[in-house]
Amino acid sequence: MNSIDLQILRSIQGKRVNNKVYFHISLIDSLHSEDAVNIYCFINDIIDISPNFVKVSLNEDYFSLLEYGDFEKNHFPELKKSTKINMKGFKRPVFCYQNNPPILHRKELLLPNDHPDIPKFAALTKQLEDAGLFKDSRKIGYKKQWEERLRNAGYKVVDHKLVKLDGSEIAPLETTEKTSNVERHRTALTRYALSKPMQLLAKHDFLEGKHTIFDYGCGKGSDVDILRQNKLTANGWDPHFCPDNAKQTADIVNLGFVINVIEDKTERMEAVLGAYQLCTQFLCAAVMLGEQSPERGRLFRDGVLTSRNTFQRYYSQEEFREYLRRVLDEEPVAVGPGVFFVFKDKDAEQAFLERRYRNRATANRLISQLPKVPKAPKAKRAARLTKADQERAFYEQHAALLDELWLRWLELGRPPQDDEFPDLAASKDLFGTAQRALKFLQRFHGDELLKLAFDSRRDDLTVYFAMRRFDQQRIYRHLPESLKRDVKAFFQNYQHAQTDGERLLFSAGNPALLRQMCQQAAAQGYGYLDEEGAFTFHTAQVVALPPILRVYIGCATFVFGDVTSADLLKIHAESGKLSLMKYDDFEESPLPRLLERIKISLVNQRFEYYKYGDTYTPPYLYRKARFLTPDFPHYTEQLAFDQVLATHPEFALDGYGMPPEQFDATLQRLRLAVVGFELQPSQHTPALNDPCGQYHTFRDFIECGETQAKTGLPNLPKQPDTYNALATLATQIIDPVMDYFGGITLTYGFCSPELAKHIPGRIDPKRDQHASHEVNTRGNLICERKGAACDFIVPDENMLEVAQWIVQHTPFDRLYFYGNDKPLHVSYGDEHKRAIVLMLPGKSGRLVPKVVTAERFAVMITEV
Repeated sequence: MNSIDLQILRSIQGKRVNNKVYFHISLIDSLHSEDAVNIYCFINDIIDISPNFVKVSLNEDYFSLLEYGDFEKNHFPELKKSTKINMKGFKRPVFCYQNNPPILHRKELLLPNDHPDIPKFAALTKQLEDAGLFKDSRKIGYKKQWEERLRNAGYKVVDHKLVKLDGSEIAPLETTEKTSNVERHRTALTRYALSKPMQLLAKHDFLEGKHTIFDYGCGKGSDVDILRQNKLTANGWDPHFCPDNAKQTADIVNLGFVINVIEDKTERMEAVLGAYQLCTQFLCAAVMLGEQSPERGRLFRDGVLTSRNTFQRYYSQEEFREYLRRVLDEEPVAVGPGVFFVFKDKDAEQAFLERRYRNRATANRLISQLPKVPKAPKAKRAARLTKADQERAFYEQHAALLDELWLRWLELGRPPQDDEFPDLAASKDLFGTAQRALKFLQRFHGDELLKLAFDSRRDDLTVYFAMRRFDQQRIYRHLPESLKRDVKAFFQNYQHAQTDGERLLFSAGNPALLRQMCQQAAAQGYGYLDEEGAFTFHTAQVVALPPILRVYIGCATFVFGDVTSADLLKIHAESGKLSLMKYDDFEESPLPRLLERIKISLVNQRFEYYKYGDTYTPPYLYRKARFLTPDFPHYTEQLAFDQVLATHPEFALDGYGMPPEQFDATLQRLRLAVVGFELQPSQHTPALNDPCGQYHTFRDFIECGETQAKTGLPNLPKQPDTYNALATLATQIIDPVMDYFGGITLTYGFCSPELAKHIPGRIDPKRDQHASHEVNTRGNLICERKGAACDFIVPDENMLEVAQWIVQHTPFDRLYFYGNDKPLHVSYGDEHKRAIVLMLPGKSGRLVPKVVTAERFAVMITEV
């Protein structure tokens, strides 16, 4: 096979999708003649395919040859064949597409500029865009899905024109509705808590009173009211609810969920530009995402018109990022789903990005390890004190100032400069110079904590510079003064800082290294590594992870925003993805239920959003303690709960565990309830037809005796613990018997005090456990042995063999054997006596009890 320079193919202008470029093969003719001939010779070496398109990877060492059918005539040409060629000489076999082939849209982007059909193809693309049919483009790449979308929207394509299904032409959607008919103000909400963008501002410490806030398009003004109630300087303007308010400049301007309700594209752009003009530090812009809010209403312009006559334009994360980038000519910073900060003050931007990757947990841990200064011993004369005692006395006298300076040093990871001292004047008064103060602290506390602080801070900065390399468009010629000092202290110079960051960034793309770091983090107790190598952990641990994993997560932050808004994160090292899981009441529930799951692909910089509750049943999170560290709230209780739950084999907890409906049904069958962080016996009274074990209902154990059948007495338990005991008897004894021997006949089960009065013959309610947990009129237990008992027979089986099997295989309490063809009595209770009693006829014909050992009973034969 000949060789070619892949950069030559990459130089051809075509249709760009993520990190791939598609172009018609005829565009090769635009290259230098020698290069074109070389490429055609290279392609001619490929057999079994007649390519008409080329796909070139911009960041990998390969290209593909594609054969699309009927490109000129077919509105959406179908991919027939493809082959992938690695520039190292490997050629993938030709792959054929038949049932549901990939298709092409926007054909005009793949052709030479002088192609005569470009206007026709572009006109169709414009119609499809106006109709909103390219929305969520990930779902339209294949023939069947695309045809279904056209059909559901009421359209078809004829002669490269979009028409209605009845064949009639459609008017341009821009004129199908009048702007004045859209009631934008009806989208405004009355809030009793801060909106999502305001919550993110608070999370990143922008609502602590140091910044002024202006809410552009504030609606009914709920956010402004809440901010003012908290003593913040906040104002707002809205074209409907407060049009007379002045549009004021502020440090931060919020444009929250405004542009997505504006149906006019020009007004939409004016709103973004107007809001950005008012900010002095940054604009906080937010929209609804299509993944979070599926379309409701009919298509209108580039969005939908709802039944309330309001407009909604749903974006994807990347689409909104690109919109802000194009309108403002600035690089937005993702801080959440559909929420971006666009900084005007570049120093503020760098400070925010650096702070985002700072490991506050380590600094706090170091601060918590600050040793208490022991009091200096008292002495009559100072001359009797050692130098160490004198320094302790000095430190004790000035502890407030010295502790504050020491904490500042640990926080910075390097010696603070004069303007970074908490109280420079007091330090100089005490020591003469700032450097003497630092030397005293270093001598007094030692170097161990300083080294830990230095290493932690250097890791933070390396992560920060790695993320700067990841986002090339946000590299500026200057840094804030504090960062300049950090660069000098930790890297010597800016070039070294960039090099270390770049090396770390590239390491985060190494699956083998990622796996190793995930294993290391799991071994250190930061989370759980499953059998597939995915590492799941609580978001509080992000900053404590190895730097490579932090950069990997940081790349997802660039795509999505603040990933710590979730509860759990899962790193998929092999596939280059990160999953975010948000649960209901994660901290306070031993079995939190999944509310949202977001899977971020770092390869194509997109994410998929799944909301649970309507389409998907919210699953439980089992064995939650695996993902936590011992300092997490309720960790000890959670671990104990998980261990108790694991003792019940009926609960299948491996993998993702049981579906919630099955888990709840199993809880009910076992008569258990989750109370706080404990698994307790249920105190709920079940219905008679509810399951009692795997094969019976409670009615079966309550209405199985001859006397009950004759009298018709309800025979109902009054104590919830009686139902619990019957369920345990069923699961521990009766179910295993039926699994082994088949069907049984219950002859005597629960016996209430009312029923006992009508049973003829010799019974002993105080001992036989048929009364279970019921009490007498004085409130005392009828049978202090508690538990539960039943009598049963297995048709066509020797009951001695059944009894011997029970003794060998079940945790019974007491067993009474009456004969090979007689029902046997068995109970289950807390005492677990494992008592075996033979009830055999004596000389008088009356039954005589005889206690035997399990060993003796096991060798008895059927002659009994």
